[in-house]
Amino acid sequence: MAYVFIADDFTGASDTLATLARAGLKARLFRDLPAPADLVGLDAWGIATQARALDRTPMIALAQRLGKGIAAFSPDFLHLKICSTFDSSPGTGNFVLMAEILSDALGIADIAVIGGQPSLGRHAIFGTLFARGPDGRVHRIDRHPVMSIHPVTPMHEADMLHHLEALGLHGLNLVSRGMTGNAFPRYYDALDQSDVEAAGHDLQPSTNRCLVIGASSVAEAWLASRGYTATVLPPDLPVNNGPILAFAGSRSSLTTAQIAAAESYGRLPINPADMIAGGSRLADAHDWAAERLARRENCIIFLTADHAGPITPADLAEASAEFVVRLVAKARPGALVVAGGDTSSAIVDRLAPAWLDFAGMLCPGVPILGSDGPAGELPLALKGGQMGALDFFDRARAILQGGKPKTRNGVR
Repeated sequence: MAYVFIADDFTGASDTLATLARAGLKARLFRDLPAPADLVGLDAWGIATQARALDRTPMIALAQRLGKGIAAFSPDFLHLKICSTFDSSPGTGNFVLMAEILSDALGIADIAVIGGQPSLGRHAIFGTLFARGPDGRVHRIDRHPVMSIHPVTPMHEADMLHHLEALGLHGLNLVSRGMTGNAFPRYYDALDQSDVEAAGHDLQPSTNRCLVIGASSVAEAWLASRGYTATVLPPDLPVNNGPILAFAGSRSSLTTAQIAAAESYGRLPINPADMIAGGSRLADAHDWAAERLARRENCIIFLTADHAGPITPADLAEASAEFVVRLVAKARPGALVVAGGDTSSAIVDRLAPAWLDFAGMLCPGVPILGSDGPAGELPLALKGGQMGALDFFDRARAILQGGKPKTRNGVR
């Protein structure tokens, strides 16, 4: 298998899936290790995990299990997909720890990192990471209005060599723009798309197997080095008039503004404490949404920014997933839109589709996914907290209700 990727959440995994599929590869996303029969006809495949929210002990167990399973497929190129803002900490979502365990399990000695993703407004220069903010400006990551105050893994270091060393990746060699890498491990600057492509060409001649850490820019680099330049668009989607259920576990300022700007949805806030506690308030919220979906009205349910006290992000994501999956089973919406990486991962895991396929795009970084699991055919869109313009939810409504996603890419 030419291209295999492991993602630390479902939002990022769906973006890499879309990047590969739009280049013309037959690609598919799984929730866990696939069987060999599941890979027949595929050019690329990936596994989406909840690693972004894990502390060290479950991270080690997950990486060891996946490493053992993937070693049987002996991929030439393994992509560890992480958030384009690189937010992680030694104790939570430590992707370097995961990379080291995977590389040991697969016998991969060469590790590289591609900084940022210019196609999404993430830029790396002189080893320093910058990201576009909800204000449209580009900020150094440790001064970013959202990522510098992330509730779980705030970014307090913009020097990526220092940040990655703190996570456990030592001795990184910086590959500046226009330069050729020498010893591994390497870190590639990526100010613009030409730098991404150059990194791909620099890595391509290596005769050794390689593990590359980064966002979907890793897929862009790999594709460019192998001559995939055209974008393959999915056909028009057939008409779908079903109501849209949107759930926002992300409490970023951008997602909050997008919810406030949504004109074609009913909106209902839920306090995180009520989501965890259950009880009558949560039951009322469930009934509120079910009644509106039955009337074919779109609705957004969102977690408020109230202080969650001792509630952990993982517990909140799991409680949210249970709420959403029960609502999907009762109301059968025409499509599901989820905002928030941890929340998306927990919800998709509970929905339990056998796999996910690319079915179209809502906006850069947010594809439409075709899924077919116990809940039936349910088009999904998984949005990271920093993705989309102010009109994201109304745009999602226009696209999703203008056509029902179906399996694309020649894979079924």
